[in-house]
Amino acid sequence: MFLRIFSYKIKQLIRMPWLVGWNFLFPLVLASAFYLGFGNMIKDDPNRLDTIEVAYVAGDGINSNFLSVIEELSKETEDHGKILEVTSFDSLEAASDALNKKDIEGIYYQHDDSIEVIVTENGLISTSLSQIVKSYQNYQASFEKILSEKPEEIDTLIASINSNMSFLKKYDFKSGVSQYMQFFYALLAMSSLFSSWVSTAMMTSLCANLSECGKRFEMAPGHKLKAIFAGILAGTLLQTLSNTVVICYVEYCLGLHWGAPIYMVIAITSLASALGISVGTLIGSIFKKELALSMVPLAFTMTCSFFSGLMMGGIQQIIQNFCPILNKINPATVFTDSLYQLACYGKTSAYYQDLGIMVLMIAICLIISVLILRRRNYDSI
Repeated sequence: MFLRIFSYKIKQLIRMPWLVGWNFLFPLVLASAFYLGFGNMIKDDPNRLDTIEVAYVAGDGINSNFLSVIEELSKETEDHGKILEVTSFDSLEAASDALNKKDIEGIYYQHDDSIEVIVTENGLISTSLSQIVKSYQNYQASFEKILSEKPEEIDTLIASINSNMSFLKKYDFKSGVSQYMQFFYALLAMSSLFSSWVSTAMMTSLCANLSECGKRFEMAPGHKLKAIFAGILAGTLLQTLSNTVVICYVEYCLGLHWGAPIYMVIAITSLASALGISVGTLIGSIFKKELALSMVPLAFTMTCSFFSGLMMGGIQQIIQNFCPILNKINPATVFTDSLYQLACYGKTSAYYQDLGIMVLMIAICLIISVLILRRRNYDSI
């Protein structure tokens, strides 16, 4: 009986045109709109620091210690990147001319006892170049002081510097995830919660006061809860299929990486789909008006999606500062945070906490729904 009802519910749901429109097509259209709206900002992180083209000009009688330092920074690192690209010039005039032509991004001018940083504008590049000079001067001052006061301690200083560097260990936070991918995470959350419509539509066909099919269902001698759970499983399967289409479209057609293995993204989204179905079942068991069964899931989905960052980026951080509990009870926010945690940090305790919260929400919704449906009765006619 379970498998028969399951197959019937699958056939019933795929014949609903609004299901195909809202749950399958609308997320694809919205994903395309996000991609066209954000453009290359999604793929190119504006906060990424690329190799800085810098000129070096030395005055007469200047030693080349600083030049050796910046040449060391111009060598390729383990990730095949370089911090600086150094070009030596014979005169400040020639270097300034190259700077004005934008052939370089800054100038190191070493003269007398100072190192001057020359740039056309303040920003990330000027800060980075200045910080290199400050670090060099701090170490130089430390060496000169020890050499003049306690030359026998020079080996201790060198060992201390090497020891400090050994505290730094490279940790791979996976591939960089653009801040704009948060909108696509919220899009998946909205798509998953759209499944609440699926379960409310399913409940319509199971309630005697809402449809003729519901009257026949209530009169049938079969196990009611078994039929309801068969419908829940059918709705979850269809919504998972819908979300898989969206995930593959973003990954392979738009060329945007989710930041995690695609099978993991699909698995988490399947859990979110089950959560949406469970919420819809709860709504369907509480409300008895057909209009409410259409409007309440829509209002619930869009409200949760808004607070998860679908319409306004950074709103999660604002809520976290003023009302953090709201982020823990909003299913859309919990889902987007689980994807973000997995993409940026891997399977951390926060990631498993988000999954646990979603499982708990599913259990609570289904338990309350079962208790309400078991006590349901109708007036005798």
